[in-house]
Amino acid sequence: MVADLSVPSTSVAMELAWALCLKKRLVVIAHKGAMVPSNTQGLFRVVSYEWSIRGLAELRTSLRAEIEAMRQQRREPEMDLRPYIPEDRMRAKAKVEEINADHIRVRDLRNPRRIAEMHKQDVSYREVIPDHMSQRFFVGKEVSGFFVHRDNTLIFTQQEGEDPWDEWEQTYQRGSTYTARVYEVNKAGVWVELPGGGRSRVRDHEAAGLEEQDEVLVVIRWVDRARQRIEIALANPPTDALAPSAPMSTLSMDAYPQVGERQGATVSVPNAGFVLVKLDGYPNLPTLALLHARKMSQSLREELEASQIKEGRRVWVYVEEVTPSRKKPGRIDVKVREVEGELPPEAGDVEEVPA
Repeated sequence: MVADLSVPSTSVAMELAWALCLKKRLVVIAHKGAMVPSNTQGLFRVVSYEWSIRGLAELRTSLRAEIEAMRQQRREPEMDLRPYIPEDRMRAKAKVEEINADHIRVRDLRNPRRIAEMHKQDVSYREVIPDHMSQRFFVGKEVSGFFVHRDNTLIFTQQEGEDPWDEWEQTYQRGSTYTARVYEVNKAGVWVELPGGGRSRVRDHEAAGLEEQDEVLVVIRWVDRARQRIEIALANPPTDALAPSAPMSTLSMDAYPQVGERQGATVSVPNAGFVLVKLDGYPNLPTLALLHARKMSQSLREELEASQIKEGRRVWVYVEEVTPSRKKPGRIDVKVREVEGELPPEAGDVEEVPA
């Protein structure tokens, strides 16, 4: 759209504002000496011209150059009376502002007016879809992806290219073996890439000693298309990984904490998204209690996201769940949540469960 602001006009000002709301590409021109509003001058490089043969000839040249420059700019999706399908996806880096169970809300770092939601189905093809989005994202985290229009709604997605999971589901058959390459080692575990691009995590008890760029022979255990997860095992695990594990303690359920107990706890294993704590009143338990980020106060969660929680940190917790483990037979899982605003007592002090 080309707007001429040579003469003050309410209708032209309204049309210019409307065009801005519709995200039209705009060229603004004005006769030399015209009173162009200062806020318009701050938004646009106004093309000035004179009403003369020479001046109009110069205007034709400068106007063509300005229009051509606009055509070369990356096009933003326009708002229109009809559904608009953008010509391409807008690659962007965004910051997480809100987290929910099945989606997050992000804001474009370069264009703060652009806000969209990213749902579970838009997580990168190479990442496992979490049960809760807080397991992968936290407020303030920067994420890369694309702003796209879907069903006439702006959304954010990390998915790029064709969906590889149909092919991976056919390729990675249960029991088949592949040579995988370790591409990352971090506090969350050891991560490997399979031939064809699939990725997986080596189980903790098999990951000892592995370093980046190592090659290992792995066996496919199963492929979960719905969660975008490939489960593997080492074909030649370390000797100590094959050794029988020490028998679990045969403690009765009476020796475990009771749901509803409140007591002090000490952080033993800090992780991304959760911490494992040792309960003051149960120092001899063969397992640590799980305190997930979702069960923390806002202040403690922010410390966790900033990697400021260290081993030995004291917290005051409420026992929420004590159940046999579904993944590890013979083990009892204990889950707790933080009690906000209460300081941990000295080790050994436990608040009794009311009768």
